[in-house]
Amino acid sequence: MPAGATRFHLRKYIAAALLSTAILGGLVVFAVDLAIDRAVSADARARAEDWAKYFVATIPEFDELVSTGHLTDRQRAVVSTALVGNVFRFKLYDARGNAVLQSDLETFANQEQHDHIDDEAMEVIASKQPLVSLKAGARERNMPSLYAEAYVPVLDRAGNLRAVAETYVDETRTGAFYHQSLGALAVALGVGFAFSFGIPTVAFLIRTRQAREVRHQAEFLASHDPMTGLLNRTRFSEIVQARIANRVPGRQMALVILDIDNFKLINDDYGHAAGDEFLKHVARGIGRFRLDEDIVARAGGDEFVIALTRASVTEMISDVKAIMATISKPIRQKGDTMAAHVSAGIYVMTDEGATVEEALSRAEVALHESKIDGKNRVSLFSRELDERMRKRRELEDLVQHATANKGFELHYQPLFAIDHENCVGFEALLRLKDRQGAYVPPTTFVPIAESMGLIAAIGKWVIVEATRTAATWPSETFVSVNLSVCQFQDQTLVSTVEDALKESGLAPHRLELEVTESMLMEDNEGIAEQLRSLKALGVSVAMDDFGTGYSSLAYLWQFGFDKLKIDRSFVSALEKDEHRARQILNTIIMLAHQLGMKVTAEGIETARQAEILRGLACDQFQGYLFGRPAPASGVALVFTSSGISSVSPASVG
Repeated sequence: MPAGATRFHLRKYIAAALLSTAILGGLVVFAVDLAIDRAVSADARARAEDWAKYFVATIPEFDELVSTGHLTDRQRAVVSTALVGNVFRFKLYDARGNAVLQSDLETFANQEQHDHIDDEAMEVIASKQPLVSLKAGARERNMPSLYAEAYVPVLDRAGNLRAVAETYVDETRTGAFYHQSLGALAVALGVGFAFSFGIPTVAFLIRTRQAREVRHQAEFLASHDPMTGLLNRTRFSEIVQARIANRVPGRQMALVILDIDNFKLINDDYGHAAGDEFLKHVARGIGRFRLDEDIVARAGGDEFVIALTRASVTEMISDVKAIMATISKPIRQKGDTMAAHVSAGIYVMTDEGATVEEALSRAEVALHESKIDGKNRVSLFSRELDERMRKRRELEDLVQHATANKGFELHYQPLFAIDHENCVGFEALLRLKDRQGAYVPPTTFVPIAESMGLIAAIGKWVIVEATRTAATWPSETFVSVNLSVCQFQDQTLVSTVEDALKESGLAPHRLELEVTESMLMEDNEGIAEQLRSLKALGVSVAMDDFGTGYSSLAYLWQFGFDKLKIDRSFVSALEKDEHRARQILNTIIMLAHQLGMKVTAEGIETARQAEILRGLACDQFQGYLFGRPAPASGVALVFTSSGISSVSPASVG
């Protein structure tokens, strides 16, 4: 064979060998890549399924969330920490393929706004089988270099579909692990050995590691608050109960409950993410003063509990105040400055054998005392406090029941004109009987109604009942009703008065509404606007208790009151220093008359007081001298053909 032909055949054989080698190498690479893709997909599917099981088991009221698309605070706290393991993003669909929730806490409650149905989700709904696809995220912003998009069906025990979870699983490390492992196996044992033994072995190792991670995470969440990393209430109780049984001699233990004052305002003003940051800020503040033997937990919501062990109660109170001062310091969150105070209740454990829950209940009593005492305070539990709070709870139940069942009464105190001493109207006064039939002082039950948020509803009932009763009186008489600042806050006061006048048939000028100076300081412009609307209805407006607040002339000028009511303290001062009191009363009356207002003097109890006020040209009198408050049935009005005759003090009340 010629040399040239030999070289030609040799080159041909070499080329064929190289081509065969390349093909074989390509097949090996392809087989390895295919095996890796299958292994990574299987790993992603397993992680997605484990995550979905964990998510469904952890989040409260899962089915309600899927059906409504609304997150409760408890659900929000779990969702915000649901990205565990390699899952870095998720989306939740209902059984019809509608998007319900995604990992940035966006919910889709209004499905009409989302007409796009995810095709992959619908495929999973139809097959009830997971669907996994691998993605190269190197060119995508803020994405792992290798990740899987896995759609996992969420089934109940009967196999019925509850939801579909779309999870994004970071498989970068898993892919690298398989490449390293299978590359070595491919070189050493070949593609067949890699498929038959290598992949299952590596998969088993990874699954074992993954299961261990999930188990550790589940164990942590079972005993800790996912938001702050503190113990949860259940685990706290278990540890503290054991600590009580083995208390160190010479050291005192106390349970402390801390509650953030007005925490709802932080969530409303800055959002729930900012609220979560503030909860973490509270946890850090407690941690600054925590000793090794102290036990801390987040009991739920904005409430934290601490088991303090100190040498004395004084030291406990000092540390609690220090914690409160630290928490009260403002913090910055995404450009916003947030601050809130904290209230605390302390129960010092005694040797009487109280359980943890009993001790926490007593600390709650002390906390409640701090709240009603003005907040940002520390209260220590005592038997006297417990009894006082028991009575308060009874009053709260009484007020609650009276509000729901119209259990209040209105009594009416007469007002007399100076010129002819005829009764010209009545002030409606709220009354409440206890379960023994005795009247509870308004100064006792009204603040409780305000703290319970019931005063607006009670005030509405008073307006309706007073106008209905006054409509049965002669046309020359009016009824006066006291207003609370709470009645202005929901912007329904004007419509309430308007509806009450229409339903009762009472002429608007026969209704007088009383406000105080302190109310005007709460929301000057908001209240002014509503007062102008009330006056536009034809209703009279009076300033009550004039002289007890700032007595600002700006208020008299700005609000255009029809009447000024002099506080009883000035009238009673006539008995102590008649000359000085007379001068003050004369100044007030002259000022009111110059501004076109009538004047009523409250608290007149003696004839001498009435005589002086008559000489000062006071327009109307009110007080025990002229009649005590009495129920509507006890108001004795004597009618004549021309109207109301003179009424003696004895005939009213």
